[in-house]
Amino acid sequence: MNFRGLRTLEVILKITERCNLDCDYCYFFNAGDDSYQHHAAFIADDTVALLVRRLEQFSREYELQRIAIHLHGGEPLLIPKARFNSICEEIRSGLAHVVDLSMTLQTNGMLIDLEWIEMFNRHGVEVGVSLDGAKVHNDAHRRDHRGRSSYQATVRGLALCQEHLHREPMILAVVGENFDPKEIYEHFRHDLNVRHLDFLLPDLNHDNFRGDAEAYGDFLIKIFDMMVKDEESVSVRFIDHFLARIYGHGNFLFGARRGDPDYLLLTVSSDGGVGPDDTLRSTTYWSGYEYRDLKSSSIEEIIRDPLFHEFEYFKKTPASACSDCCWREVCGSGQPVHRYARHNGFGNPTIYCQGLDKFYTHVVKYLALHGESLERVGADLI
Repeated sequence: MNFRGLRTLEVILKITERCNLDCDYCYFFNAGDDSYQHHAAFIADDTVALLVRRLEQFSREYELQRIAIHLHGGEPLLIPKARFNSICEEIRSGLAHVVDLSMTLQTNGMLIDLEWIEMFNRHGVEVGVSLDGAKVHNDAHRRDHRGRSSYQATVRGLALCQEHLHREPMILAVVGENFDPKEIYEHFRHDLNVRHLDFLLPDLNHDNFRGDAEAYGDFLIKIFDMMVKDEESVSVRFIDHFLARIYGHGNFLFGARRGDPDYLLLTVSSDGGVGPDDTLRSTTYWSGYEYRDLKSSSIEEIIRDPLFHEFEYFKKTPASACSDCCWREVCGSGQPVHRYARHNGFGNPTIYCQGLDKFYTHVVKYLALHGESLERVGADLI
């Protein structure tokens, strides 16, 4: 693997590996991988310091331009506030003078208070709040370990962020096949006054998907239709990314980045183990991957691991079944986790293929009907 063209490194940093919720669709705790049970509940300060040194060394050697650190869990706000503050200070002091550094945090929002928000503002941490819709939608999957609703506590934390954060928070919702997208969109926009949204497809694969792919496409189409009719300015990230892709500007789609030579993603566990895309925990592929340890391996050595290299190859290579599809260069066969099957790995189209085809076609037809140049979009996409 050639690192000389690498410009952006994303790091999913597991600062906690415990959670105050028991979401039934969670890829981290409830998809068959129990490695978290053998990891520290909270990442150690010396692990963060070592990671920062490794990243600084790698950035200087290969002239990286950007590092994005995503503070994840579990629920990251379970970590003591003083520890969180020292983590952010360590990351900023070690990397901000070397690369264009950004930090984000994904939380269920239940523990957010003004002290947390002050730290987010001080360290420039952008916040995403996980919420699947109104109480009836959120309670379907996002309950605590005693089966109690998380909705009110999440909405309370969201409201504090909306009032006091320097940058507006984003809501991240998992698409529910049987949910009414109109109800969800209107709840976010009109009841909660959220202007930045994103929707993720469930982290399933060919071995465990039993749903209706077209139903997911219909959900996304309805979200698009409501967004374009919205009288206020609103950002829906998966739509923004798709539009960027079809115009040749972006490389993200549905929470993942298509494989390209200037970008790489790492996941760092709370015990300092490093591996590829964290969502692969929901596949049998993950069981064959042995984390490399930061204590004994450089970033370069970690990335050169054969299984890591194999995964990067498949991320860059659409399935052969997609060779004649007009969406091939936009979709790239979908996210790796959605392409996976036990019998042939990642050599498949996404499980959501029919639904995404329907969504892509709907959006491009809308653009054409509203005066967008087909030459600009690409005439072969309709």
